[in-house]
Amino acid sequence: MLYLSFAAVHTPLQATREDYDALSAIPDHTQRVYGAMVRSLDRGVGRVMQALRENGLDENTIVIFVSDNGGAWYTGLADINAPFRGWKSTFFEGGIRTPYLVRWPAGLPRGTHIPGPATHMDIFATAAAAAGAPNQPQLDGVNLLPYLRGEAQGAPSQRLFWRSGPYRVVRDGDWKLQVSETPDRAWLFNLHDDPTEQHDLSAQQPNASPPCAR
Repeated sequence: MLYLSFAAVHTPLQATREDYDALSAIPDHTQRVYGAMVRSLDRGVGRVMQALRENGLDENTIVIFVSDNGGAWYTGLADINAPFRGWKSTFFEGGIRTPYLVRWPAGLPRGTHIPGPATHMDIFATAAAAAGAPNQPQLDGVNLLPYLRGEAQGAPSQRLFWRSGPYRVVRDGDWKLQVSETPDRAWLFNLHDDPTEQHDLSAQQPNASPPCAR
């Protein structure tokens, strides 16, 4: 098992001259440095994949590519998470909706898409199932293999929860409630109709907000 955590793309935004010069079509300096870091990250992932191929392991190795959070506001790139609202350290979709790619040629078909959200917690249950480990219902997370193989439909999890101190969030199906103490307020969104969280429905649905948030 290999866990590889790249520093890119993260502040401080830094890039080699070679990667920066390769993106001369990008006029904005900050965006160009950011793009150069992505280019470096892509090359690093390519080196891992090449090593798997050279050792005859790429067909039967599960490779999962994820990001831990959305882009940060302090990068100086206003549209870094567009079209989604929010940044790193918030629980708006811009802070928590990230790339999540799974590759396993020997065990999964190409091009499968899971319509509902998957989480980092699902990685352990998925890897354990792929390795033939006995079912362990006490695990947080869902085995994604049936969804990735098209054997199961819909979202792997009906309810998901996030918390950072007094900032708490629950997603139930397409409904998402955020409750904050600083500021003291709540936001309620229907992600099916409003995936970019532009229309707060908490005033229209007061029973969805706990008393501390009203």
